[in-house]
Parts: sequence; structure tokens; C-alpha cells
Amino acid sequence: MAALPAAPSSGKPVYEKDDFKIDFSGYIQEQALLAPILLNDYFLLSQSRFRPLLDFNFGHGFTADFSQTLLLSAGNALQNPAYQFARKFPQPTYFKWDYYFVDTTDLNLDWSVYRAWVAYEGKKFKAVVGRQRIAYGSALFYSPLDIFNPVSPLSLNPGERVGVDGASMEYELGPSSYASLAYGIGDSWDKSRLAFYYKTTVKAFDLHFLAARIFKDYIVGGAFSGNVKDGNLYGELSYTIPDHDLNYVRGTVGYSYKFKNGILMILEYYHDDGVLSDSGQNGSELLFSTKQGLVTIDRNFLCLSTGFSLTSLLGFSSAIIYDMDGGSFFIGPSFSYSATQSVTIAAGAQLFGGNPQGDFGALPQFLWGRVIWNF
Repeated sequence: MAALPAAPSSGKPVYEKDDFKIDFSGYIQEQALLAPILLNDYFLLSQSRFRPLLDFNFGHGFTADFSQTLLLSAGNALQNPAYQFARKFPQPTYFKWDYYFVDTTDLNLDWSVYRAWVAYEGKKFKAVVGRQRIAYGSALFYSPLDIFNPVSPLSLNPGERVGVDGASMEYELGPSSYASLAYGIGDSWDKSRLAFYYKTTVKAFDLHFLAARIFKDYIVGGAFSGNVKDGNLYGELSYTIPDHDLNYVRGTVGYSYKFKNGILMILEYYHDDGVLSDSGQNGSELLFSTKQGLVTIDRNFLCLSTGFSLTSLLGFSSAIIYDMDGGSFFIGPSFSYSATQSVTIAAGAQLFGGNPQGDFGALPQFLWGRVIWNF
């Protein structure tokens, strides 16, 4: 049942009586980002995120999850028009469960609800109502089937998904197949999201099928994944029929392989016909549109990811994306160190270059560092 929220993460019990149980967990993260220049201005952003999580188990198949975020931001980035544009960008949720405690040019303190759902799970059926993560597709860089929560491959926190306010249901049809239905609430039918998803296994390959209406656009798609030559071959394809434009195709094909020395490599190719090249958007809109997961300026991209352990505690990974049409590129090397079982330290860079008219050539280089404590 991969399309619905994962089972609650293990935490520390804070209350337990009969079948009722409450677990508490979460994390505190300190992250800093330094860019020499962004829209002709120096950019320094420091953010402290506190994310507490309460998992409820009521027994008899009923569970619930409630997590919230307290985000403290500081640095001269708060005065930058690019940061202000991104911060005021509307969230793709129906309920506005957020509040700005402090909103000045020197300090921002924001509160929001990250997850808030109630679920029932039986032997073959599961239903979830509330703010949740609806996960379709599994490609690493660009996932055409991830229509509810697309995340940009440039994201520093790809695990951060805003979520969807709505309902989802899943029914197990057999040992290796299920069907799911998901709905994201909107003010009207044209502002809502509805999707049907089916997954099955044929011999050594998993097959996925999607039919959806996202706002006014209709989308159909499919995916496959399976073991080939000791690696995993996968692909995703979607066909979109927009309300006021030409139909377009998005597709990804990839292969992942882990060598005997522990090096993991993933190669992906992404094709996007739903581009922004002729949209008439201005520079700021393009800058942030290209960070919305699937939207691109150009059509063809070659992506490479590699990662390996330098020691038992220190790891290295890097991502490379080449814009084959625009001639621009992105390189994102990073290191991570497991200081303790609960504390991880990471640092890296995001480097951009090539044609400034492409997807990546006009974006600023920056360094980042992060410390996260899971409790």
C-alpha cells in the first residue's frame, strides 16, 4: 500500500492505556545558506526548524498523525525580493493552517501544520482523511506521476512535502496489486484534484497506471520498474490534456546500479513537452516555476546521481543535471556525517553554469550546511 502515508514512525511513548497509545518524536534542524549574489544582492539565510510529531494509535485499525513546524529565519536574505516572493507564494493546500508570529526585515517566525490526518486500516482496505502525503511515482530527479506533491531536484530538503488536504482510499486486490483513489479538496471542482492509481506485478516488473484530473487538466500515465542485469530499470510517462493549451507528454527513464565496492549510481533521462519557453513569464516567475518539481524551461535533461561511504560514518553524494537543449547544468556535491545515532551533520554546494537562457545558467551558486537532531 505504497500510495498512502507510511505507518507512523517509531517514537517515545508518552501515554498508553489499553488499546490507546501516543508516541512523540520529531527533529530540530539548523540550516544555513550562503550565496555570493542573488538578483544583484548578497544572500545569507539561516533557518532553525522545530518539527514535533505526535502519533496516535486508537486500536481497532484507527491511527492519526499530527505534526507542526516552527520555522525561525534570519539573515539579509529576508530583505531580498526573491526570498520575499518565495515566502508569499501561495501554498498548495486548502486549509490555511499557518501563522506569521514575526514578520520583519530582520526576523521571520512562522508556524504551520505539516501533517494532520486520521486513518483506518483493515486487512485489505485503508482510508486517510486530512493533510497527508500522496505519493505516486518513484523516479529520483523528475517523477511525472508525482502529480500531487512534485518536488524539484534542486530542493535541499527533498523529503519536505507540503501535503494535500483531502482524502485517499486504497484497496488490496491481490498479493502484489492494489487500487487507490485520492482527492484534494478545492473551493470548486475546477480547483480540486482527483486521481485513480493502480499497481500490479507482472513477472519481474511492477506496473503502475494513473488517471487524474488536476484542477482543469486531465492526466493519464503509467510506470514500470524491475531488475535488469543486477540493477533496477524504471520509467514513468504522463500525458496531459490541459484546459487551454496543447496536449503534452512528460517522461522519465532511469537505471540504478550498486557496484560491489558500495558505489551507487543512478542515471535518468527526463523529457518535458510542457515547457515554459513560450509562456511569457518574467524572470522571477521562471526562477521559482523551475523549482516546482516537473516544470522546466527546456525539454530534455540528463541526470546522474552517485553516492558512497568514505567511512562508516562519513558519506559523499553528488547530483548532476545537464540541460541538453539550453546548454546549462547543475552540480550538487554534499557530505554527511553521522555524529551520533540521532545527530547528522551535512554540508554541500549547489553550482550552476552554462547558458543563462537555460534552466540553470542564471541561478546563483551557493554553499549550505545543516545539523539535524532526531528525537
